[in-house]
Amino acid sequence: MMIGSALAFAIGCAVTTYLYGITPPVGTPAQELWSKFQPQSTPQITLRYFDIRGRGEAIRLYLNELGLEYNETSFTSQEWREELKPAWSKMGLIPFGQVPSLSYNGVNLVQSHAILRFLARKHDHSFIRMTPEEKAEIEILADSTSDLRGQLMKIKYGSFPDEKQKSDAYLAYCTTTAMEWLKKFEAYLSSSAASSPSYATFLLFDLIDNHRTYCPPAAFSELMKANPKLAALEMSLPSRSKLAPYIASRRPA
Repeated sequence: MMIGSALAFAIGCAVTTYLYGITPPVGTPAQELWSKFQPQSTPQITLRYFDIRGRGEAIRLYLNELGLEYNETSFTSQEWREELKPAWSKMGLIPFGQVPSLSYNGVNLVQSHAILRFLARKHDHSFIRMTPEEKAEIEILADSTSDLRGQLMKIKYGSFPDEKQKSDAYLAYCTTTAMEWLKKFEAYLSSSAASSPSYATFLLFDLIDNHRTYCPPAAFSELMKANPKLAALEMSLPSRSKLAPYIASRRPA
């Protein structure tokens, strides 16, 4: 079988490189072919976030699913305010003064969705192979989880005269706003590439998990009954082999 002269030249250069230790010029076909066969070093990853699940949880889940080892610096709100935020701001680790923050081989990243997309582009081969249109559908799902999460967090961190009024607010939210939004997620999973596992899957799981935590049990049960695809995701993801050990021992919400 004949092969193209350019490919033959690239293979020849790559073989020469292998035998004699000469690195081919950057940007050439030989260099691209050569790089595919080089051993990939384990990335050095450090995640920085509060000692709660919060916006760091989907990142932790995804790192575990990808099989990536990472270090984590966790801290209290007081440590953040008094020590870490000023220090990390000066170091350039948190340009917007927010966490989560993730360092990857010396590259410093912030914003939870940007971190997840970065990891997907580097390590999630299913995501890498998707078309631009399919990736856009994944990103739509991912970004939409923030809209509903924000409404739930308004209650969690809101000021209420007493616990009963806060409980009533959770109940009203879970039976109206949450039901409306989760039905939209259910429909979207049925009609887009977002039904395939991706980094957005872990954002959606974390969103559902938050509703399990803060909705009254009967209200959460109704949410899952009305949205069987979301219920299946919430039940199946913790049993995945790479996630089960982490989920069994993870920190409280």
